[in-house]
Amino acid sequence: MNFIRMLWHALTSIKNAIGNIVFLLILLVVLFAIFSSETIDIGDNTALVLNPRGAVVEQKSLANPLNELVNGDFTSETLFRDILLAISTAKSDKQISALVLDLSNLSSITMGHLEEIGNALEDFKASNKPVLAFAPSYSQAQYLIASYSDRIVLDENSFEPFGGVFLTGFSVDPLYYKTALDMLKIDVRVFAAGDYKDAAEPYTLDGMSDYSKEANEAWLNTLWEGYKSIVTTQRNISDESFHRYTNRYNELLAEAGNDPSLLSLNEGYADELLSKSEWQEEMIDIVGRSGRSFRQIEFADYLRVTQPSIQAPSPTRDKIAVITASGTILDGEQPSGLIGGDSLSSLIQQARWDENIKGVVLRINSPGGSAAASEKIRRELALVQQDGKPVVVSMSSYAASGGYWISSTANKIFALESTITGSIGTFVLFPTFEQALAEIGIHTDGVGTTNLSGALNPFKSPSQPIEDTLKRSVERTYNRFVSLVADGRDMDLTDVEEIAKGRVWAGKTALELGLVDAIGGLDDAISSAADLSNISGYEVIFLEKELSTREKLITEILNVSVNIFAKTYPSRGIIDTLIPRELLDFASMSKAPGLYMHCFQCQVR
Repeated sequence: MNFIRMLWHALTSIKNAIGNIVFLLILLVVLFAIFSSETIDIGDNTALVLNPRGAVVEQKSLANPLNELVNGDFTSETLFRDILLAISTAKSDKQISALVLDLSNLSSITMGHLEEIGNALEDFKASNKPVLAFAPSYSQAQYLIASYSDRIVLDENSFEPFGGVFLTGFSVDPLYYKTALDMLKIDVRVFAAGDYKDAAEPYTLDGMSDYSKEANEAWLNTLWEGYKSIVTTQRNISDESFHRYTNRYNELLAEAGNDPSLLSLNEGYADELLSKSEWQEEMIDIVGRSGRSFRQIEFADYLRVTQPSIQAPSPTRDKIAVITASGTILDGEQPSGLIGGDSLSSLIQQARWDENIKGVVLRINSPGGSAAASEKIRRELALVQQDGKPVVVSMSSYAASGGYWISSTANKIFALESTITGSIGTFVLFPTFEQALAEIGIHTDGVGTTNLSGALNPFKSPSQPIEDTLKRSVERTYNRFVSLVADGRDMDLTDVEEIAKGRVWAGKTALELGLVDAIGGLDDAISSAADLSNISGYEVIFLEKELSTREKLITEILNVSVNIFAKTYPSRGIIDTLIPRELLDFASMSKAPGLYMHCFQCQVR
């Protein structure tokens, strides 16, 4: 026994020593990167390179960077508002003479973000500065941004399986687990309100219901029409040509000699095919040379130079507070990248108690989640309104189900044309495992004092009283949801009932139905909050959960280290592929019966 204890202590010491060595190596790399970095200088006639990496997000996830380093999952995130800030700043910056789009490392972005970035680029072009794009190929998302360019160039030496401009259209393709759950003898009871509330379908069906297909096709077609409208307008392409390109791609590719870049050029989706060196020479002619390439600055470096690292708000100036609510809505305290009922409520309280904050803009990007957390957040917003401060909602890509519950009673709601919203419905999942255990010879039995004794035992089927209770709870929550929408939107209950039923709508349609007040982005919502507050000359602040000094230091050190390693070893994790989001959500919702307002099928592919 003493030998085993000594061996265990030795292994623990070795593990701690290795951990310390790894941390010291990381620290040395960071210090080297800091002290060896050159001073960034913006010269005259410089091109701003907009090169977002990884996923574009409203709010960066508070992940453990050391875990990312150890696991080799260097999935980057680019803050959405940093992109807009760089574009708007460069518009009036006399040292910036051109904007270059390098979208090759952009892996994930929503339609809502694409819409707002496109609007920002359109505004930038009013400065008469050129917007230019070069890439080996363009995915569908990348191309929507590139379409705003004055000139799109494809690398003529690119050999990618889906090269050129590859447009696939939009789809919703959830996985369905009913047969698998049946084979595992897992019984999933679903209690739902709303004919179109399809969040639980993956666990009860093997395919999409007719109701779900009808609703999903409607909003998907609206989004696709919006995409088509932008591309055909920006590139001066006819609707017929667009339809032919996106539906007969393989035939057109054969006619172009199997060269996707040449096909894109012939069909008007690109302006020229050049090698990378030829492209750089053209850019040198436009902005001049710096080293071996053209004079340029990446947008992240540009923001470090042009924006103060610490922005101290004026203690006496009127303010509009922007609070970001991004991710699934969950109970309690949650980190950045998720919406916690307690954590977001505390930020709203902070805005309510600050006398210099005259209005609140809630920037929401969420498919929903916990009903209890959603109502807690909405009540806090209502208290802000009771104190005489307007609440304006700015819907980003998603504000569905619980996300719409939070928004429903705001003074004004802005959505994008491509925002996915609505999904007014609720459900409860109640899985039980008695049959699964019986398959391996395990059974449960016992006695209780009432009809509800053992009601939440996952190893026995729910009794009739508990089923009745869950049904009534779902019905009550749904009726409350409809009532909130009717009161907040000044609509009749019958009118809300007609457009509710768990159905999802695109922002453009939501405006027609009265679920939102106007089409617009974050800046429009901020201006509206200021108007409703009757203030001018105000300051905009972003309220976020404060990290301790120690947390900031450690996170920054590790983030810098991970970024260095990520650029050197750009591997990607496969957890999201192996464990689909639906299964993770199912596991989360199955811990205990709870009321949920969630739109799982709002994720567009």
